[in-house]
Amino acid sequence: MNNFNAVIDVGSKNLKLGVFNNKDESIYFSKQNINDTLEKSLNILVRDAEKYLSSHIDDVVVLYDSPKYYSLEISIKKVFDYNTSIKKIYNNLIHEAHFLISQNNFKDQIIHLIINNIIVDENKTLDKITDDFKIKSLILEIKFICLNKILIENITNKFKNNNLKISNLYCTSYVKIFSFKKQLISKDYLFFIDIGFERSSSFIFNDCKFEFFKSIPIGGNNITKDISKILKLSLEYSEDLKIKFNRSENDISFIKNSTNEKNPFSETIEKNISIDLLKQIIEARLDEIIELCIFDSMSIKNLNSLSKHKLIITGGGSRLLSNNYNLSINKIFTEFVSYDESDSLVCETGLNYHKSNESFHIKTKEKLKKLGFFENFFNLFSK
Repeated sequence: MNNFNAVIDVGSKNLKLGVFNNKDESIYFSKQNINDTLEKSLNILVRDAEKYLSSHIDDVVVLYDSPKYYSLEISIKKVFDYNTSIKKIYNNLIHEAHFLISQNNFKDQIIHLIINNIIVDENKTLDKITDDFKIKSLILEIKFICLNKILIENITNKFKNNNLKISNLYCTSYVKIFSFKKQLISKDYLFFIDIGFERSSSFIFNDCKFEFFKSIPIGGNNITKDISKILKLSLEYSEDLKIKFNRSENDISFIKNSTNEKNPFSETIEKNISIDLLKQIIEARLDEIIELCIFDSMSIKNLNSLSKHKLIITGGGSRLLSNNYNLSINKIFTEFVSYDESDSLVCETGLNYHKSNESFHIKTKEKLKKLGFFENFFNLFSK
């Protein structure tokens, strides 16, 4: 058995591997572009790590994002004729909710289970269960983030073919945003958008409660394609131009690593392309991504009546943003924050989430009580 923990973030464009010792300290990090297939790139990434560690990696925590994620919500109520231990009933209700969602959505697997509200004896709301005490009724309001089982099986098989066991799989965006949310203790609306290479995900929290989730198949790669099409540049040049565009000075910055290296912006300079036009192209697509992510949320309709509402942008796409960008969305939010996260931080965040109490590792019971266990359940719907 390994005396370390390994976390792999599976992105659309590259793989990231972080290895941590028993004190959760980073002892190795590597990044591998997906140049051929995911399976072959994974093999290169892991084998290089094993050479460095002089040890075989047996199992890994996997962070994976996809526009195929979706959320479900359920509210469950249990009433008793006598005072009953809350801890026992609380755990039973979680398992029953897990079972109910799994049975009604048998093609999908629950990835995250989020307890939004705990209501005891009809009117008392708790943030969490700390002590055991007697109650006569309990209501749990729970949100689930799910993913298609076939998609999970395909990912799992690619890891199996590299002699790797997936100990747990999590939604990358939720794990990252969960970490950022802990740093922002706020009772106000928090709008998180994680802009990846081929998808973007949005999460909305109101009074620290998870309210809305959406994932769309549009990301930073669409910005690259826009630049390529409008400015008539190759995709390779367009990607370099996007990455190395100096967001704060409205200029192109490029540092040569060697005298023989070709300047990726030579094509741009020769064509005498306007920096303002480049900025407009980036802004237009970013505006669209943000609007598509959050504007079908009911929360957005109430923003004008709120005193504070913060927009937080994460992911690779956040590196394109700066305070001097004139996004139309800026007029709606009272505060705008862009997190320029490091590659290694993603893996570290994944490990912290995996070890946290927020990470539910529910083992589905083969034989659960009949659904008569519910005297009342309501509000089962998908978003």
